Amino acid sequence: MTPQHIKYAALLLLIPFGALAVSAFQNQTVLRTVAHGPIQVDHANLGCSDCHIAPDATWRQQIQANLRYVVGARSEAVDFGYHPVTSDTCLGCHERPNERHPIYRFREARFQDAQEIVDATSCLGCHTEHTNERAFTQVDFCVACHGDLELKTDPLDVSHLQLIKDENWGSCLGCHDFHGNHAYEAPKLLDAAFDVDALEAYLADGPNPYGTEKLYEAKGP
Repeated sequence: MTPQHIKYAALLLLIPFGALAVSAFQNQTVLRTVAHGPIQVDHANLGCSDCHIAPDATWRQQIQANLRYVVGARSEAVDFGYHPVTSDTCLGCHERPNERHPIYRFREARFQDAQEIVDATSCLGCHTEHTNERAFTQVDFCVACHGDLELKTDPLDVSHLQLIKDENWGSCLGCHDFHGNHAYEAPKLLDAAFDVDALEAYLADGPNPYGTEKLYEAKGP
């Protein structure tokens, strides 16, 4: 028996308790009670089940499927209770044709070194829930990919080449909206850029310096 099978066998010893728990978790109030922390500010109007999706099977069927896996009659286990929240869950609402930094792009081999700085291969590499913050990354993460940036025509009064030379990576988000979905025009004067304090506050749970108007609204659950 493999370690994976042993793990599932141990879990199945708790079947009676698991059955009661899964039944109880169908209740939104119970889900909120066991949440790891608060909903982030932009998701305040969402319910638990908008992200935590139950499988299309009863708890009894889930248990039966996992029992079959333990005894070797099934090649894969099934999710028990709820499916895990993944990037696909996020993209169900937030996938857009104007995304400047789609996560699939960062899965290319040429971005392997960049992933050591920021894991942009997944929405969960920068964003999480139940922490009351929009993103847990630092404001200077643009250095991961743009360290050799050169522009033929530079619209900024202080050149990007000079900003890179000065290692002023905190200024990038002061002009540029990372996902590109705000109805916002980047300034051409460095003095008009948002300062680091405003950006750090926004990445936490503060006001949005780019404004609230979006080019594409979230699709909703």
